Amino acid sequence: MKLDSAVSIKVVRLLRYFHLALGFSLLITSLFLSGCSNATEGTFLNWRNADTVPKSLLFLAAQNTNLPSTQISAAKIAVISTQENNHLYLFNFNSSSLCGELGCLYAGYLSNAQGLKQVLNFYLQPNVLPGKHLITLMSNNSSGTSDLPCLDVQQVVNKTTLQKLTYCFDGSDYQPVENTLIKI
Repeated sequence: MKLDSAVSIKVVRLLRYFHLALGFSLLITSLFLSGCSNATEGTFLNWRNADTVPKSLLFLAAQNTNLPSTQISAAKIAVISTQENNHLYLFNFNSSSLCGELGCLYAGYLSNAQGLKQVLNFYLQPNVLPGKHLITLMSNNSSGTSDLPCLDVQQVVNKTTLQKLTYCFDGSDYQPVENTLIKI
């Protein structure tokens, strides 16, 4: 009987060490992976109908398009608030009359104490990879001149290449600061 109890004590000790080692390795792995994933994640834009913004902004946005002012409220808009009580309004004019070979029109307006100013205007292809977003907000602005977030834009170039563009606010306008091609 003594032999069986000695073997069972050794087995119990080995199982305890195994569980302790397994738990420790899972803890380290989860900490490592969570640190890696947060470095590249961004905030997704919440697009809503443009009729929720001030009429003066809709009138200003309509001047950049050939849309009648009655159709401008059909555009989608994302509103980003900043710490300085400014608002960045991103317009998504994804309509058949404003999309062409270059893509669809996207425009950005900054609302601050001086009024409304256009800070962004570009065409983007609306198609994205499954599970990805066309535009995401990045929390850090590399220029350090503003609390406005940088914009991470993903464009499918062809079936094998993805273009990642980063635009940051330089105090006056959004400017491209990074352009990376990634094989899909």
